Formats: sequence, structure tokens, C-alpha cells
Amino acid sequence: MEPPGNPGRFTSPLWQPFSLVTGDTIILSIDVAGLSVGAIIDSGSAASIISSSLATKLGLSPTEKRTVRGVSGRASALLARNIEIKFGGERRRLPSVFIADLKAVSSALGRPVEMVLGEDMLAERCVAFDFANRRLSVGATGGFAGEKGWERVSLIHGSNRELLVDASVMDLANMPMVFDLGSSTALMLAPSYVSDHRLLQGVRQSTAAIGGIDGITSATTFITDRVKLGKVPIRAAPTLSPTTWLSTSAVGSIGLPLIAQFDVVLDVSAGQLWLRPAQRGLPMLEDHSGFGLALTKDELHVVHVAKNSPAAQSGWGVGDGILAINGRDIDSSYTFDHHWRWRFMKPGTIVALKDHLGRTRDLCLADYY
Repeated sequence: MEPPGNPGRFTSPLWQPFSLVTGDTIILSIDVAGLSVGAIIDSGSAASIISSSLATKLGLSPTEKRTVRGVSGRASALLARNIEIKFGGERRRLPSVFIADLKAVSSALGRPVEMVLGEDMLAERCVAFDFANRRLSVGATGGFAGEKGWERVSLIHGSNRELLVDASVMDLANMPMVFDLGSSTALMLAPSYVSDHRLLQGVRQSTAAIGGIDGITSATTFITDRVKLGKVPIRAAPTLSPTTWLSTSAVGSIGLPLIAQFDVVLDVSAGQLWLRPAQRGLPMLEDHSGFGLALTKDELHVVHVAKNSPAAQSGWGVGDGILAINGRDIDSSYTFDHHWRWRFMKPGTIVALKDHLGRTRDLCLADYY
């Protein structure tokens, strides 16, 4: 991706590094009221969220209670006012933020997450994402003109202020989908849309669990052979169809693994998304184990076992725990290197898992959906 500052491209001169945790979640360092904290970017959330623990540390007083809505669930949260945040080299004051418990998010990522940067932090800014080099740059809205190789796609808002972009699956007509940088799922589709278009007919499928601030939701998982965002077709996108779908404006959502197949410039206020196929798109990881896992201090807790998966066939159940993988204990370093990648190794790989009873159990990874 060309560096910012070149005439006619992007006017901001600064790149800010970020990490891609477990290959599918952006986390970066920001400043909140003078404190340096970890944050994730979630364009699928209309409003930013601050953790309960950070709110207490900052002495924030909630002013009212509201409901935070996602595409597949909702949760109650408190509202605080007037928060100063430094992001991308610029200081901004948000008139309001939600306060919510982000412990589950922190646990899943293996590090403290004190804030979720929603679409309100992206408004009035032009944000460039260079996923291959793990960096972003923030400039003024209208600061990117696009050149050869870039395609402009329109952005609109849904009824709940969700950010929408047109996309198509399996050569069907373009339909509005949430543009969700905070989703670790490449593609999510509403169950009614899947049913109406018979997308599961003759398709191998299984089950999965989706975790969020509203708890855990069950879903059907399968591979969508063809997805098109803009004019570019993407093949073999791992897909979830949750049992509950609340959005009345979108039939699906495009998540980070699919978005990261492009270089991206997002200009929310101008209603523009610029895309260019990346020279090195990030891999869209496909689980070959069948586990839905929650990370604790020294254990992977099993919260879901996928139907017809290697985990199911090996007798694992919800409530079991994994203490070690291939002889290496689960600890705070699990998400910091390649330890977490074991579930995504090629089919046929044998993985030795030590369970919560101290038994070592071999698991043969396989394609199961």
C-alpha cells in the first residue's frame, strides 16, 4: 500500500501500528483521558464502548441506561458523557460512550481490552488500513481521491446506524450487509436469507457458537463458495448463520477476514469505501477441530462442540477443559505467538490435547463443514 502523503492519494502523514490478534481482530494502543489502553476497532458498532473497569478508574459517572444492539443480539449498557480519546495521532472528544463489561473480550484475546472504537470514532475521518503491514493512518474526510486499481463503493447507514455496504453471495443480486471490522467471521448471513435462497442445499454444514457482549449465540457454519465485494470475487469464505438476526436493514455482515483481502480506505462521513485487492491478503482461517473455546488464565474452556466435528467424534463435551497442546501448557502467552494456530492446521494433523482430568487425548484435525 502506498505511503500516505503522496499527492492525490491520502493526505495524512502518519501510520500507526496495530496487532492482528489470532489473525482476525485489530487491537491497538490509544489514549483515553491520559491513560494508554488497548482497544479494538469495530465499525459494526455505531457507538464506542468503554470497559467498566476503565470507567471506574477514570471516575466516570453513568448518566443513563441504554441498549447496545448487534446483528444477532442485544445487551444493556450504561452511558457516560464527554470522553477525550487520542487515536491515530489526533485527539477527539466523544460526547457519549457506552460502559460495558469487556472481560469476555479481554479473555478471548488474552490481553486487556479497555475500549471498543465504534463508527463514531471513524466519522469525520478518512482511515486507511494496510493489513499486510499491520498499520493504519487517519486523515481528514475527503482526503483520499483514489487512483488506478482502487474501486469506490458506497456506504450508507441502516436503521440502527449500522454501516452498510452492498455485496453479493453465490452470484445473487447485491444486498446490504454490515461492514464490520470488529467481526472475526468472514461472512455472516441472516437465517431467513439463507433459507429463502436455499444456500445450504447440498452444502456440508456444522454448528458453531458466537460470543459477544450479549452472551453466546448458536449458529450454522458452512463455506460460501463465492462472495463479491465491489467487483472482486472472493472464493471459499467461512460463513456463520446465527439462529437470531436482529438487523432489519442488512441480510448479512462482512467481517475482518474478508475485508482484509483488500487494502482499504474508509471515509464514513463521505459515504465512501475505497478497495484495492491486496497483494498479500490475509488467510481466511477455517477451523479443523470443532471446538468453541474460551480462554482463561491456564485453560481453554470448551463452550461448544461442533456437530460431526473431530472434537465431537472424539467425545469432547461442553464444560471440558484443555490444559496443554502438544505438551505446551496454556498460559497468558497463548494468543501472543503461534500457539493458538493449532485448530487451523491442515486436515490430517494429529494434535495431542491434555484435558482437565490430566489425560492426553489425540485429535485428528479434519474438514467437517
